[in-house]
Amino acid sequence: MTAANLNTIAIDVVGHYGRTAKNLLAVYRAGTERAVNALSAGYGQLIEKQPLPWIDSEIKANWIGSQQRVARLVVDSVARIAERATSAVDSVSGRAVQGLEAFDQSTAWAHDMMVVGAMRRIHLPVARWSLELAGRADEASKRLSQRVAGRAATKTTRAAKTASKRAHRASRKA
Repeated sequence: MTAANLNTIAIDVVGHYGRTAKNLLAVYRAGTERAVNALSAGYGQLIEKQPLPWIDSEIKANWIGSQQRVARLVVDSVARIAERATSAVDSVSGRAVQGLEAFDQSTAWAHDMMVVGAMRRIHLPVARWSLELAGRADEASKRLSQRVAGRAATKTTRAAKTASKRAHRASRKA
């Protein structure tokens, strides 16, 4: 159990949380786009279906066109905000990793001290647990991002596995 293990774990934790933040930003972007598209479709259908004698088809088309321009503006604005936030996450994560590496280099002289080794053994299980939590958050955010983007999640759900097992058992009995 060396100091490099704690340092490596800390760097991995920063990486996991950085990816989690990027996944959540992707969810924000894709979710906003889906919501705006759904509202746009509903608005268009509502305007087209309404029998308003004092509004001709040209005015309806102008309303729908205006709404679509506003929708594009919202989606583009959210995309720019998400891009900037992703750049900020990359920057903060990179600085955090550089800081951890610099700290490790500046404290290299203390790696062989008995007291530091004892503290390292005490903190290593907590650091591993923190890494496990960060990994879980990363995986959950990745699945959420895939789900919102419309792609099927890579992990099969327990209900689907159970249904598959039941079908397999039933086919063996038959």
